[in-house]
Amino acid sequence: SSVTLFVPLSGIMSMIVIFFSTGCQVLCSTMIGKGKKDTANHIFSMSVIFVFCSSILILLIYGFQSDLLLSLYGKTPDKTPDIYLHLKQYLHGYMIGIPAAMLTQLLGPMCVMDGAKKRFILSAITLCVVDVTGDLLNVFVFHGGVFGMGVATSVSFMIQFLILSLHVFTHRGFLRFSVHKVPLSLLMDLARNGAPVFIQYMGTVLRDFLINKLNIMLAVSAVAIAAKGVQNDLNLLMFCVGLGIGKTLLTMTGIYYGSNDKNGLKKLFSAAMKQTFMISIIVCFIFFAIAKPIADLYSNDPETVMYEIFAIRCIAVSIVFDAVLIAFQNYLQGIQNRKLVIFMNFTDRLFAPLITAFVLGTLFGTKGIMASIATAKIILAIVMFVIISIKIKKIPHSEEDFMLLPADFGVSDENTRERQLFSMEDVMNEGIESERFCTEHGIDNSTAKWISLFIEEIGGNIITHGKPAKGKTILAEYRLFTDGSKIGLCFRDFCEYFDPVTYYKEQDNDDPEKNIGLKIVMSHAKDVVYYNTFNTNNIMLYLDKEVF
Repeated sequence: SSVTLFVPLSGIMSMIVIFFSTGCQVLCSTMIGKGKKDTANHIFSMSVIFVFCSSILILLIYGFQSDLLLSLYGKTPDKTPDIYLHLKQYLHGYMIGIPAAMLTQLLGPMCVMDGAKKRFILSAITLCVVDVTGDLLNVFVFHGGVFGMGVATSVSFMIQFLILSLHVFTHRGFLRFSVHKVPLSLLMDLARNGAPVFIQYMGTVLRDFLINKLNIMLAVSAVAIAAKGVQNDLNLLMFCVGLGIGKTLLTMTGIYYGSNDKNGLKKLFSAAMKQTFMISIIVCFIFFAIAKPIADLYSNDPETVMYEIFAIRCIAVSIVFDAVLIAFQNYLQGIQNRKLVIFMNFTDRLFAPLITAFVLGTLFGTKGIMASIATAKIILAIVMFVIISIKIKKIPHSEEDFMLLPADFGVSDENTRERQLFSMEDVMNEGIESERFCTEHGIDNSTAKWISLFIEEIGGNIITHGKPAKGKTILAEYRLFTDGSKIGLCFRDFCEYFDPVTYYKEQDNDDPEKNIGLKIVMSHAKDVVYYNTFNTNNIMLYLDKEVF
């Protein structure tokens, strides 16, 4: 029960770090899409500094003002006067890991974006193993009480932070920590992009705090409070479905949006929403079916188990709506539709759950409060459908209707050629077709031939020399488009790390005919960008039509 009441206090930390983390993700992914590596690194470094300073401030507040913070809960139930004492003890054990916990929440998604997904998974597994082991040692060896449980969590955060920091502060990837002066305009952009999700988490903290107070008022015993804590546990676990896809979608949306790739964004949105729905449906059925065995893991008290089963099944129903809404909200964040994101944050994290909790709690007590978590999600889904219908002035029926992209976003289909390359035959065919595409779109014959040769050479090198991930086949994608007086060419492959820009600059130039198409096009490009993210190599070039 005490740890359940601690959730809003830990949410304050998440509320602050998510402000910098989301702003950093949106801006860095957009800058990566535009090829501005140094700017992305400056934003990332400043975010690390801001989060560290914020964590020290919170640590001091929690250390010196814990009584004031806990007094906000009001009087605890008379039957359980030890709840307040346990809550304070847990806070004191937990607080020593606050800097590591907050920095980890920032570094985690950035490491994944920088191609260190395996390291992040390793850090998460290590966190769980260390925390559980520490809890067991605390109970059976050290007898440290609730304070010891908090210390175990703090130590696990510190070790996870150490694992992630070894990548960020020593790895020579796309993102690395370095102290630079960031222009004020970028700091304002960071704040604007972080504000919607900051409001979301602020609403979550207020919601959890007020619902806890409401539950304390309505609960007849600590059992009901503990059952709500079980619901919070399972909510966090199942929340990962939408959050995992949503955070990935946020970064990838920023990259596609930054590179003005409408077709790529449509494919990404469609795949993400379909997968989110299918996975959440499966999770819903699984947890609904095994609600009793899960409840039995927590307690063998019949009253407690009864409450827990009901709480778990309410969460199972809510996950379908919750996962889709989270994924959609992160997509909107990626295309920088801040107004709608802020509206969703307020409604999802504050207004809808509080109103439903108050109404259902007043009518049905603690069970009504537990049921409100699913009811609030359903209400928000209906409201969002109505808002989108109003915005597009019709009933939405396709993915593009739900995407809410600006009317002038992207290059038209007739000015874009996109293909996947699986073999040398595909490469040679696209060399011919790309030259034809260029000439049909007003590009002179000389430029068209060099672009065709560039596609043949880089595509051929990927197919011939690329090393795909284990169990995968070699695949390259390219996108050629014209936009006014400019030509854009983007290549993406799913092979091991390889930077073609650096590689061809370092090649021996004694043979002027070697890789001549690559050399000519790169030397005449206005901008050549390489980045590696989500285990893909990406190269983008922008040229003027009359450059050759």
